[in-house]
Parts: sequence; C-alpha cells; structure tokens
Amino acid sequence: MTSQPATTGKALRTTFPQTSDNNPAEDEYIDYALFTSPDFSPIAFCNSLVLATTTAADTEIDLAPAEQRVMFDLEEVEKLLHKETTQNHATLLPHAAKINQVSSILATTQSSLSSVTASFQRLENEVLKPYNVALPIYTALTKLHATANLLRAVTWFMYLVRQFQGIQTQLAQLKPTSSATAPEGRPNDAARLSVRAARSFAEISRHLGNFPRLRSVCVVTDIENAVVNVNRK
Repeated sequence: MTSQPATTGKALRTTFPQTSDNNPAEDEYIDYALFTSPDFSPIAFCNSLVLATTTAADTEIDLAPAEQRVMFDLEEVEKLLHKETTQNHATLLPHAAKINQVSSILATTQSSLSSVTASFQRLENEVLKPYNVALPIYTALTKLHATANLLRAVTWFMYLVRQFQGIQTQLAQLKPTSSATAPEGRPNDAARLSVRAARSFAEISRHLGNFPRLRSVCVVTDIENAVVNVNRK
C-alpha cells in the first residue's frame, strides 16, 4: 500500500537521517519537550504516528513507519544518555552518591513511618474504636443518671410535703371547738407542732433551692402551688 502523509497539522518525520557512532544525529530530530511534558499521552502519540502515514480513506494500515520512528527515538535517547554520562561522569558521580545517600535516608524514614503507622493503628484499634463505641453508651448513662437523681429529688420532695401536710393536719385537729372544752396542755402541743411545721416548710424550701430542676416537673409545681405556697404565711 502506498500512502501519503497527512497534510494538516504539524507533520511528523517518517524518514530519518542515517547515524553512526562517529556522527550521531542532532537532538533536533527528537522533540524532548513532548516526551517530558506532564500531559504526554502514549495513546495520543501513537495515533499521531499512525495518522502521519495513514488517512481515513486507507483500507490497510502500515505500522512500519511508526515503529521505525519509535525505534529511532529510543536509539537517539540511548545515545544521548551514553554521551552525557561519558562526558560528564565527574559531575554525575557526586549526584549519584547523593542519590544513594538520600535513598538510605528515605529507607530509614520509611521504616520509622511504618513504625508510627503501626503504632497509630494499634492506638486506633485499642483506644479510638472502643472510645467511639463507648461514647454513646456513656452519654446514655449520663442522661439516665441525671434522670435518676431528679426522680430521687422528686421522691424526697413528696416525702417532705406529706410530712408537712401531716403536721398541718395535726394542727387542725388541735384547734378546740370552744375555749371551755379545750383540754389542758393543748396550747403547748399546738406550739410544738407549729415549730415542726415551720421547720418542715423550711426544709421544703431548701430542697427546692438545692434542686432547681425540680420545678421542671409538673407534679412538683402543682404541689408547690397547692400546698407550699398556700401555707407560706
């Protein structure tokens, strides 16, 4: 098959100058910027080589020119590397030594990094993961503990109120229907019960002050309004 190179865009070389060890080809035959570009794509470069000698109308594809171009580029790169290392070995050797030194440091660093990674993994497995599992449980227990404390405070409040109501009932029973029928010693009992009632009321007030959240419970506020505040005077 005879094919013509594509006429659009930058044409690639399909024939190359003859080279020898005494007269190597010039660097201009290789586009080093193309190969060193971070955007270099082997697939796109291969397509460009094929399309340089093949058109869409061709029924057969001749890959020989593309292969010749790639082999030529490889040969030129190898020659250039040999030339540079031969002519600049005195400069390259210290760099090679530095590379070996850096490689040794890198190996030590990687070993230390692996040790740190293993330590962190162990810390994560033995501390972080159990902590993340225990944290919701701890939060729930904290809320349950607060609820239990509030319920105990409500229970004690109810006890103090019943005690206060019992004293008030006893005081009501001590009131004589008339001064003539009042038994002797009744005023002393009334005074004693009045002191007890005052102490009980003070204890209720102190309990409410020690637990402000008690007033967030409806039954506490209802009893406080119905019993405590009524007898405040």
